[in-house]
Amino acid sequence: MKTKPLPFHPLLLAVYPTLALLAYNIEEVAPVVALRPLLICLAGGLLLLGLLRWLLRDWQRAGLLASFLLVLFFSYGHVYRLLEETPLFGFNLGRHRYLAVIYAVVLLVGTWALLRRVKKFQAATQMLNWVSLVMLAMPLVQTGASLWQSAAQQRQTSTALSESSPALQPGETPLPDIYYIILDGHTRGDALLNDFGYDNTPFLDELRSMGFYVADCSRSNYSYTQGSITAPLNLDYIHNLRSELESLDLGDDIWILLKQSRVRRMLEQIGYKTVAFDTTYEWSRLSDADIYLSLGSDSSFLQSLSPFEAMLIKSTAGLLLTDSQSQLIRAQFEQINFPYSHHVNAQRFILDQLPSVASIPDYPGPKFVFVHILVPHVPFVFRADGTIWEDPTYYDGEKGMPSDSILIDEGYVNQVAFIDQAILSVLQEILAESATPPIILMHGDHGWIDQNRLQILNTMYLPDQDYSALYPSISPVNGFRVIFNAYFGSDYELLPDISYNAENQPAPETSLQCINP
Repeated sequence: MKTKPLPFHPLLLAVYPTLALLAYNIEEVAPVVALRPLLICLAGGLLLLGLLRWLLRDWQRAGLLASFLLVLFFSYGHVYRLLEETPLFGFNLGRHRYLAVIYAVVLLVGTWALLRRVKKFQAATQMLNWVSLVMLAMPLVQTGASLWQSAAQQRQTSTALSESSPALQPGETPLPDIYYIILDGHTRGDALLNDFGYDNTPFLDELRSMGFYVADCSRSNYSYTQGSITAPLNLDYIHNLRSELESLDLGDDIWILLKQSRVRRMLEQIGYKTVAFDTTYEWSRLSDADIYLSLGSDSSFLQSLSPFEAMLIKSTAGLLLTDSQSQLIRAQFEQINFPYSHHVNAQRFILDQLPSVASIPDYPGPKFVFVHILVPHVPFVFRADGTIWEDPTYYDGEKGMPSDSILIDEGYVNQVAFIDQAILSVLQEILAESATPPIILMHGDHGWIDQNRLQILNTMYLPDQDYSALYPSISPVNGFRVIFNAYFGSDYELLPDISYNAENQPAPETSLQCINP
């Protein structure tokens, strides 16, 4: 007697959407974000298959119907978005009142056809088992290959940088903690005044009163974030780094040099422990740091959803609930419908936890602290007082950008005011809690848009307050060169302060004349 094949295709189809979404976003998210939705979807598939088996008394029939229902459920959001963006014959079917009816008809007709018209259930089961296996193999191979290549590149880069970097020779002990803080998109004081009519002189004056040096005429070395952070962390410009590490075949993956940077390796070799916060971007996550701090789960299931999970839900028939016109139903999905809830919580987590790094009990020794705060960059969700804009027009445009120029200016200025006040409190606590006065290097990765994008906030705190090596136009690429020369026995020459555009070509000076007070 021939054994009937077990229908495992519903289980594979249940986990496929999560794995496919992970593979598509593997350079932006950590694989761990897919674990919870993967388990939930698998459990849902098992429950659905078991329930249908109980109702139909047949595994093959139950499997076919379960896979059909899962395809309908997981395809709804994708089809909705496609029809919303591409009207058919001038008619927009991307509306729930149309698409939900179409799906209901397909559900009824399809269920009837599967249960009444299909005769060869064993053959159909075998075919679907193989098809689902092939489908699942594609995102698994893509994700695995990406992770393997990234891990190999990081190992090679770390080894190469360690071997090519001169050893630091620290002077007096105990060694100071070193904080490297990026305020994403924070432009320079004169550019703020010129472009937005906003005067942040009180913030800059407060920094100076705390002992910081403010480089009033500083410009970013690159107009894009990866370059602006990678160059300072590796003490050189990217084209020079590419030449030095050309044997590693990094291609466009310059972010490998951010994760496994020369500065980090040199400091770790003399006993520093690396502390990093989750940046929410995979390319800047130092997840292999000695201490890695990330936003913990909230007690509420919906509030603890990650952006990945929210994206997955909105690609399914769950979109019917998140888009519901019922205020009662929509209230249950508030954190999903507000696309930046995780962003807000992550930035608040960094600001809340950063001051406590100075006194982490398990690591009393020197620490290198990497902090990338995604404010005042878009989305413009924070008011000046730290509360959240309830008006979605501040962040509902493409890539979180308001569509109105007035709202752009207002949103950006509010976020600058918020982060300036918040970071002052953080810096004051760090200085107060540090047993040994720390070193703090803080700058914007770039300014705002258009002609003054390269003008940035750039400030430094040195324990001995000797700023003779600094000057108003010093750029971030020279920051750690100054620090290593002053405190670790190095003899680096300062590089010319050059700014490069997105095409890695030298960017011209702007008409904005910097006035050094």
